[in-house]
Amino acid sequence: MNKAGSIYLLLLLIGLCSCAKNETALEILDKTINSIDTIETIYYKQDMSRTNPRMLNDTIFRYREMYFKRLIQDSIVGLKGHWYFYDNDRNISSEDIYDGNRLIRKNNLDSLVRMYDLVKFPAFKEKHFWSHNTLYGMQYEFRYILKNMNSYSVERLNDTTYMNKSCFQIAIQLENKMTMPGFATRLEDSEGSISKTLYLIDKQTYYPLRMKGENYSIENPEEKYFIDQKYYDIKFNLNIDEDVQFNTSYESIIGFELKEIEPQ
Repeated sequence: MNKAGSIYLLLLLIGLCSCAKNETALEILDKTINSIDTIETIYYKQDMSRTNPRMLNDTIFRYREMYFKRLIQDSIVGLKGHWYFYDNDRNISSEDIYDGNRLIRKNNLDSLVRMYDLVKFPAFKEKHFWSHNTLYGMQYEFRYILKNMNSYSVERLNDTTYMNKSCFQIAIQLENKMTMPGFATRLEDSEGSISKTLYLIDKQTYYPLRMKGENYSIENPEEKYFIDQKYYDIKFNLNIDEDVQFNTSYESIIGFELKEIEPQ
């Protein structure tokens, strides 16, 4: 590269860095929404820790592996998905498999399958009977936040490095309201409640790498519930064998005791 080309490249890099520094929290969320729109399939691993709701001083740890394919018309989780749940010895203890029409929840420890047939029982689609925090759920949540800024406080904190990646830090706070994550996001009055969520978003891909949240009441600030989710080994727009990963057929659960769940 000649000298003129080198100078041009240097100026371009400086300009890109300057743009990133000047981006507001809302602009970063908007770009994250747009980035997720480019993802049709994804694979990643997740480490999660959270407060044990039965014992506040205890922490629950979970290890998961996921395969997702976008399903725009789906109102439950917005995708076809296969969730592998690992125990502390990293053995697969259970699985959730959802194809948009049927959910099977396999317990590999007791060989029991709970089946939710959304075609046979369309009433399941009328409420959020089951949910996981997915990328499309986060996207829905971000859009909801941007449309309801009178209720949320959104702030960009100092950038940081996480998993050897340069990341934005976006802090979101909700006061005197409560909500559920993902597609169940709805605001309800809850006097005195505080919810704080921190997202670490990759500056290169505008994709969240970590989500940390805590909830507590002003009356009992020492009683905090927290959750910490880390996403890694991420692969975007990969080829997924749907016959394997999203198979909810009866043949796929041969050897398991089947319990078909009906809407309440």
